Amino acid sequence: MFDSIDIKNELIKVRSKTENDFLNSVNNLLDNDFVKESEIEKNITKSSSKNYFAEINTSSNENIFNIESIKKIAIQHRLRFLPTKHFKNKIPKEAIFKIKEIEKANNLTIDHFFILAPSKAFELEDCNKDPLLFIPIKNKNYLLVHQWGGDLGWIKKAIALPLKTIESMFVTVGIAAFLIAAFTPTWLILNGAEVDMGYFGYHRIAWFLYAFIMLCSLSTFLCFSQNIYPSEYQWDKKTYN
Repeated sequence: MFDSIDIKNELIKVRSKTENDFLNSVNNLLDNDFVKESEIEKNITKSSSKNYFAEINTSSNENIFNIESIKKIAIQHRLRFLPTKHFKNKIPKEAIFKIKEIEKANNLTIDHFFILAPSKAFELEDCNKDPLLFIPIKNKNYLLVHQWGGDLGWIKKAIALPLKTIESMFVTVGIAAFLIAAFTPTWLILNGAEVDMGYFGYHRIAWFLYAFIMLCSLSTFLCFSQNIYPSEYQWDKKTYN
């Protein structure tokens, strides 16, 4: 009880206690981060509502987009804009970290998210590639949180162009029919008839109309049989058709 005090030993005890307190603090912080990240992942996988917006304050409008801009890009590149509940691929950790920082900065929990991605990235109902993760905010705007994957190639854009609208589909069929009519030899159009009608004439107009009707019929059959519909009708739908 009245033993002499070794200052060095006392310093070691204090240091050990301080180190233990620090380690406990770090462990608690890591545990809290893990719980928070798990909660964010859970909210992403169950997000399904379109009637939600988060009260997020941001000093920059660089990553804020309105629904009309998103719709235009979705139609142009044949993408879908759906709640993350329907997204079948994994959300990267970088996106989780960014959401956690946004929640911390705004002192809130974000419950709903949207993904802009190709149809194949979603588990679509009957009736991960290049996605962008959004948070719905006030005034019907959306905050872009994270983008991953590669850029869309020009070939995909070219393929998506004819399928943007009903009008673009008809224009594409019309152009194809015009090319067929323009480059088909006259002898083939006349089917060997011994009549010299030259290159231009009613026979080539009739051939164009024939090609147009044929391509329209073939395109209609393929679209219905393969569930291919104009992007303007599909960009925000969770169904194939």
